[in-house]
Amino acid sequence: MVRLIFIVIAFLLVMGGLVGGLYFWGIDPLEKFNVLIGNAPSAPGEAKPTIIPPSYVEYGLLAVPVIEDREVRKQVEMILRLEVPFEKREIVAQNIPRLQSAYLQDMMEYLPIHLRNGRRLDPPTVSQRLLKLTEKTIGAGFVKAVLIDQSSVK
Repeated sequence: MVRLIFIVIAFLLVMGGLVGGLYFWGIDPLEKFNVLIGNAPSAPGEAKPTIIPPSYVEYGLLAVPVIEDREVRKQVEMILRLEVPFEKREIVAQNIPRLQSAYLQDMMEYLPIHLRNGRRLDPPTVSQRLLKLTEKTIGAGFVKAVLIDQSSVK
């Protein structure tokens, strides 16, 4: 049994020395294995795709009064951010007043129906609705997503 353990240890040392020597001489003995499992580094002539971080335009607070029976029953407050392509940030920032007007008009019509019968605010649904409204107001391709950072119903 002791002989078997020494044989295994000697075999592992020889294999480790062989792999280390091949790496020292610039030969990658695990190249085909890395290709099989998908961990191979990219070829030297191949360009790596650059990952562009998202850019945002801060919209700020959108406060919408919820009017039922000709009285203000609730108020919905949402802090919004607009995810935009980097090169279109200035154009979107200049159109914030138009978006404020459009958002307020649409939410004053939509939220009383959405919050009827004690239902809760659904941020993903509202976010998608605001994105469609944004595309209708300033055009498609300017805003990727409308993000609701915080929301509350008072």
